[in-house]
Amino acid sequence: MNDLRDKFRTAPVTVSLAAACVVAYSLEVLFLGGERGIDLSGWALSRRALSEGRWWTLLTHLFLHANLLHLSVNVLGLWFIGPEVENLLGRVKYLLLYLFSGVAGGLLQTAFASPSAELIGASGAVCGVMLSFTTAYPEMPLRALLFFVLPVSMKAKTLGRSIVVVSLLCAVLRIFPQVGHLAHLGGALAGALLTWWWLPTAPRVRRPADEAGRTAQTDELLSRVVEEGIESLSREERRQLELLGREQRRRW
Repeated sequence: MNDLRDKFRTAPVTVSLAAACVVAYSLEVLFLGGERGIDLSGWALSRRALSEGRWWTLLTHLFLHANLLHLSVNVLGLWFIGPEVENLLGRVKYLLLYLFSGVAGGLLQTAFASPSAELIGASGAVCGVMLSFTTAYPEMPLRALLFFVLPVSMKAKTLGRSIVVVSLLCAVLRIFPQVGHLAHLGGALAGALLTWWWLPTAPRVRRPADEAGRTAQTDELLSRVVEEGIESLSREERRQLELLGREQRRRW
């Protein structure tokens, strides 16, 4: 419970979005599993829905999922990558990126699908978040699970390019046609473009020397607080200590 509170304190938008997806899926299971079934076509995105004026489906489809695996993959991807991007962009821009990526992916998918084909899932938005991260930190080393099983080491930019290329190839070759590959592609490209626009220069990846310097600085300020009290710190030093503390909690 403490971990969840810390997560909400440092990444409230990510936690809220993940919770919204889980709650929406729980409602799907509750009502679809009973006698009073609900019609998801009123909330899923399709060309027919848009032509009939159901514009809210551009957003509502992002919180619906086909099954538990579909939900789990999206929520886990958001849970692990989202806080970094939320910290990087700030809460408002992060939320805008998430929603814009999801809408862009949904529109691209429906543009090339049959009018009645319905799209649900947060995959496009999550791909946008992932590409935002790989665009901001292209050289960062990562370990990814290939086919969710095989651990593979790669740079962040390799992961980002792989998402784009694989999504495009699967869409063109109609591999797993029931999956919204163009939604993944559209969301990924939208997330990358927004990040390029908002962050014209890539943020510098912290090095061990930077971390050591920040730790020493935090220890020095804390020692003064213990020995002389919080009043001994200037307003700027108090603000600096608060920022260092937030950054430390985010890493934990």
